Amino acid sequence: MNSITNLPNEYHCHRNFYKAIWGDCTCSRCGSKNLKFRTNYEYCPDCKHKSSVKAETIFKGSNLTYRRIYILIWCWQQKIGIGDIVKLTGISYPIVERWLVRLRAALAPSDVVLEDIVEIDGSFFGRLKYGKQKLVAGAINSGSKQLVLKIVYAKDTEAVENFVNAYIKKGSLIRTGGLGSYNQESLAGYDYERCGHDNFYFDPTNHIGNVWSIMKRALRRIYRDLTFSLAQLNLILREWENRYNNPELFYNVDSYLKLRGCSKFVY
Repeated sequence: MNSITNLPNEYHCHRNFYKAIWGDCTCSRCGSKNLKFRTNYEYCPDCKHKSSVKAETIFKGSNLTYRRIYILIWCWQQKIGIGDIVKLTGISYPIVERWLVRLRAALAPSDVVLEDIVEIDGSFFGRLKYGKQKLVAGAINSGSKQLVLKIVYAKDTEAVENFVNAYIKKGSLIRTGGLGSYNQESLAGYDYERCGHDNFYFDPTNHIGNVWSIMKRALRRIYRDLTFSLAQLNLILREWENRYNNPELFYNVDSYLKLRGCSKFVY
């Protein structure tokens, strides 16, 4: 499905969903090709087995139709705002929010360790006025575009050192902003270049700067605000790591269902 206008009817969404999870449209118990697709279940007339493919996924127990599931996942992949998802699916705003959390939670946490030339920078999410602002550290390989995003609780030398040592291979060239925490002490074991954003010199960190720009613009379109709880922000960061590190998950709905299987939460 490349566009919402190409979305098949409920029957074909059900078949596609089943095929994405099980690999084909044969009975999961006996392998019969005579499987029948009913509104809320699948039935095999050969072995008399009745089941629901939703039971193998995060949609277990859900009353969502298969067509609504496809619309929901497609809209999330396309970074469409919650208000528009509500209009397209007829699902309430709070329920759409909960499903976005579940779709993100089904993604695997990133285990990427960056190397070669790596840009690092931090960005704030939330409102400082209400004490809800959170600092996120980001690092991206300027060649492969592999990405790491993590919440950090300080912007001092120790915090930088812990982040760098955890996610960047020793000996890599690190390009940083002008923050004083980026220094010889915090970046021991690495080569590094530094730029000063105050002087409007961004080239060494333009890739990570672009990540912040694209990410925040999309999140404002979805939520209209960048203030999130820790749990919610962690899952949002997991999603964006996967958007860069595993882009095939976001090609279309079937690719997400096949590659993740939506089989469990990975909190």
